Amino acid sequence: MRAVARDRSIKSAAPKRTVGLVTACSIVIANIIGTGIFTSLGFQLNDIHSGFTLLMLWIVGGIAALCGALCYGELAAALPRSGGEYHFLSQIYHPALGFMAGFVSATVGFAAPVALAAMAFGEYFNGVFGAGSPVVLSFIVVWIVTAFHLRNLLVGS
Repeated sequence: MRAVARDRSIKSAAPKRTVGLVTACSIVIANIIGTGIFTSLGFQLNDIHSGFTLLMLWIVGGIAALCGALCYGELAAALPRSGGEYHFLSQIYHPALGFMAGFVSATVGFAAPVALAAMAFGEYFNGVFGAGSPVVLSFIVVWIVTAFHLRNLLVGS
């Protein structure tokens, strides 16, 4: 009788909702490529007509991103605890600065690239098929992805 009760308790336990390393890296890379290359490059090409200047801007941006990654690597080695940017800035400067950086990162750093990629999808879909409002299509894409994540994180990942 006890074995049956133990089996039921094991089976009824909720699955652990985690995102793996590969999925997390894929999301970051997709946000960088989707918003950085496929969307902002078009705006840059409209204003900058020199290929050399555009390439140099991308190289300088890459060097700045590498310096930022190396700084965060050093901070992670010096302050080994989970929390990322919030933890680093809270320990180095002040907890209020850590909170502000975490809030901006959550809203601008994660939500904005998803919204921008969805808007780009709406524009591209409308440009190719000539049907649908880009804004409505972007809302539909975000809601479909949200529904997948709410239903099953593994499938959404």
